[in-house]
Parts: sequence; structure tokens; C-alpha cells
Amino acid sequence: MNLNEATVKYEEGSEKFIMSLRYIDSHINLDKQFNFERNVNESLNIFLSRIDRNIISYVRKVVQKKNRKKNKDAKSIDELINSIQNRKIEFRRNDSVLNNELTCKSILENLSDIKLVIFDAEYVLKINVPCINVIKLSAVILADYPTYPSKFNSTNTDIEESIFSWYKENKGKWIHVGDGYLYVPNTSDIGCKLKITCIPKKGAQIGPMVQIISNNPVEAGPGLCPFEIRHAFTKNKLSGKSFRVTSYNILANVYSTTELSKEVLYPYCPTYALSMNYRKLLLFKELKGYNADIICLQEVDKEVYNNDFLLILSTLNYNSVYNTKNDLQEGLAIFYNQERFDKLSCSYSIISNGTDLNGFNALWLQIQNKNVKETFLNKSTLIQIIALRSKENSEILIVCNTHLFFRPEAKHIRLLQAYYCLVYSQNFAREIKEKNQDCNVSILYCGDFNSVPETGVYQLMVNKYIPEDCTDWKSNPNECIDNISLKHDLNLSSAYSTAEYTNYTAGFCGCLDYIFYQKDYLEIEQVVPMPSKDELSLHTALPSVVFPSDHISLCVDLKWSK
Repeated sequence: MNLNEATVKYEEGSEKFIMSLRYIDSHINLDKQFNFERNVNESLNIFLSRIDRNIISYVRKVVQKKNRKKNKDAKSIDELINSIQNRKIEFRRNDSVLNNELTCKSILENLSDIKLVIFDAEYVLKINVPCINVIKLSAVILADYPTYPSKFNSTNTDIEESIFSWYKENKGKWIHVGDGYLYVPNTSDIGCKLKITCIPKKGAQIGPMVQIISNNPVEAGPGLCPFEIRHAFTKNKLSGKSFRVTSYNILANVYSTTELSKEVLYPYCPTYALSMNYRKLLLFKELKGYNADIICLQEVDKEVYNNDFLLILSTLNYNSVYNTKNDLQEGLAIFYNQERFDKLSCSYSIISNGTDLNGFNALWLQIQNKNVKETFLNKSTLIQIIALRSKENSEILIVCNTHLFFRPEAKHIRLLQAYYCLVYSQNFAREIKEKNQDCNVSILYCGDFNSVPETGVYQLMVNKYIPEDCTDWKSNPNECIDNISLKHDLNLSSAYSTAEYTNYTAGFCGCLDYIFYQKDYLEIEQVVPMPSKDELSLHTALPSVVFPSDHISLCVDLKWSK
């Protein structure tokens, strides 16, 4: 903190406030920050007494500790403490001492020209200045992979305006190595700890600098990852009528760290490589290299979204929407390039809560099997949707993102969920079109559909029809659906057609993920090739030390054709 400032955090109407100040005593080599949380109705007299006691108490401890080392007696301690206690501690306004019977609230409402005098030091009071509450660095830092504050919580702070500086420790000295919220360590940093300092800013206001040192040194990365080979196809950003879309199930941390994952699903993957602290570094490097305009993610942990994706992708000029599945701590996220798109509207629906949806409600009433309805209503599957208006063209893109329910015997449930999503997206698109008659409105439908191409979900998407005798209606003997057919009028096609693999584990390999696009408005310019089978199986299966998820990302370049 600045030597001559005391910062105050206070929200109008709150019963508490926090004052922080830095106290220095050169005689005993003391430099200490004190933080006081007090009640606004407390008198200045009581508050000043608290400040006095805390400082005196700390000074006494410091002096006692030093005197013990020098074998000095207690008399010198008392003499020093007495000399401090005889100094003044008071609030002043324009050199006049304030009445100690006033409440703290009375000065919080008007801090202009008020100073706090503590012994021989004067502090100017500043309220609600930019302040960093929490800053931490990741437990895993890899050379050639981006690192950043893994936790960053602040008040009245603009991250983009704040000043971040990076240092590495070398032979006991700190050497400046970079600036900015994000730093990519190089091989010369391996074995060194890192330090980041931040001066929070917002407009003309500047808050106290903070710093944090990493607990662990920089480690060597895993070497060349297959996604880096794919980056050769996405070196350039797109413009005009072309845009790039990525869809990716990133494997939520709440699933990857379970005993089932470690011992049954992914026993071939080292434990450290299953940790999100490791995987997120690979994920960010992979996503950054695609230069995508739209990123649809599934299985995004709420904490990872807030502490990691939201902050680091915002530095790359992405904005986003995020929704979780009811009370679950993972969900869906859509990121979009703010340089190319404006958000018009967004929405989401927990599918099981929306059976009265216009266009789906009639189908719901036709289902007679109560077991089917009970299963459907117990699932927290959701659809997330956003309307993005191009800044370069008179085009609006409706982006849908979902992750359908997974169970081998639940093909009929996924079929109903997929149909719901189609109806939901069409209703949403119609509303957008009514408000934007001058624009084309096209639909993009991304996600993990947990359905191979041979099943009804894929057939519904591309063929627009599912007959009553579809075998998926009877995927569960206790939940058979009779006399139900489905149809829609969207002209959808799969950007990757039917990829051989999008999910590659020891227990299952197949195509579950899709980017469906409306082919009467959009056309494909490029499909980024998938990794080879040799690359996928090099470490047995996914995830691995070079693949951060059990799914493979999809990345495609599309173009408006009208």
C-alpha cells in the first residue's frame, strides 16, 4: 500500500466497513499492513482505540522478538512503547480534530479533506479504490503454455487497465520477464519460480499493488501435442462472410478426478494429467491456436469458468454466456469474438422443465408411457442459445449448444431431448427474425449429442424425420414409446459428416459430437482435420498427457452463402 493512504471499502447501506493502512517504523525496521473491519455505528473514539491497540500490540511483539535475540531487558521495550503511546492518533478535517463522539458512518458519508493521523504519520482517506482481494497462481506452470492468475478477485478494478508484471527467480534475484495478465514461460524459465505483481486501476483511480509468488517452479511441458499440428490450419483469423466455429467437450473436473475415472475409465492416464490444473493449460493453448470466432464448450466446471475461462478468454476479446445444469457444478459455455459479433439476446432451458414449450407440448401429451415421462423429467439436460449479429454483414447467427443425456439404453430420451432443442431453437430464431426483418437468420447447432450416426438423433437432424417404427423408441424395454413420429423443417447438415472418432477412450471409440449448420444459409470452407488414430492411441487413449479431454475438439470454417 502507499505510505500516505488509508483505503476504505464501504457500500452504502452496509453495516460494516474495512479500512486498510500501511504502518512503518524505521527505528525497529517495521513495515506492516493493518486491516480493520468495523461497524459503521461505532464511535471514532472506539475505532481509534482499536487502531492504537493493534499497532502497539504488534510493535511490542516485534521489539520483544528482536530484544530476545540481542539479550536486552524489558525496560527498553517499555520505554519504546511509552514513547509511541504518548503520540497522537486522531481524525482531522482541514487541520481541525474531529469530535471522537461522532460515528464512523458520519465520516464515511463524506471523506473529503479528512486525514487520519497515527503518531507522526498522516494518511489521506480514499474510499472504494481499486483493490485486489485474492490473487493466486496455478499449482502447475508449464514451459510454452500460458500461465495467469488462477484466482483473481477484485473490487472496483478494470483488469484491462490494471498493470501486471511477471518476474522469475534466478539466484535469489527477481528478473523481469514479461507484462500483461497472461505470460508464456519459455524453456529458460524451467526450474524457476514466478512472481506476478499487479497494480489495480480503474479510470483515474489506482489501488495498492499486490504480488504473489508461485508455490512451484516452472516445469517442462509435454512436448508437441497433436492439437498443435491442427493449428497449422487455423493460423489466420477470418473476416468478411467467413467465420470459424469450435465445439468441444472439455471433460469436467468433477468427473475426471473421481475414483471411477482414475481406476476404471482412464487408468492409463497419469493422475497429474487428469488434474484440471494441468489440463486447463493444454485446453487454453489449444483453443487459442484455433483463432475461432465462436467456441461452444460442454462439461465446463462452474469454478473453472469463473476463475479461468472467463478471465483468460476475455483477454483475447471473447465475451460469453454460461449456464449450469440445475444444481450441478458443470454446464455449457458459448464464447464469441466481440470484434466480429454483437450479442442480441441469449436464453437457456432445462429441458425437463419445458415440456409446455410451444411445438413440443403436443408431442409430450401423446406419450403414454409414464416411465418415459418420469425418466425425462428427472434429467438436468439443458440447451443454451445465443443470437449473434455480425458486425460486417446483415447476418444473424443463432448458436445452440447442448450436451444430451448419456446412458446406452436412453436413445429414446436423447431423441426427445434433441427434438426439444430443435423446437426451442426454431422458436427463438422466429422471435429474432421478427425483430430484425432486414437480416438473414441462420441456425448453428453444436454439442455432445452422445449419439453415434446410426442412431435416431443424427437421422433426425439431417433427414428431418423419425418414423414410428424407429428402433430408438424401444431402446429401453420398460420405456417403449409407441405411435410417435418426429419431423422438422430445418435443412441441417453435419460439418464433419460422420467423423470416425470424436470420443476415444479404452472403453468406447466413436462419433458423438457434431456441428450442425443450416445449409440453405451456410456453406463449409474448411474442416480442420481430426488427429490420426496413431496420435490418439499413442498413450493408449484419451485423455492423456497430450490430450486434455476424452473428446476431440471440432473446428470448422463456415461462410454465409446468401
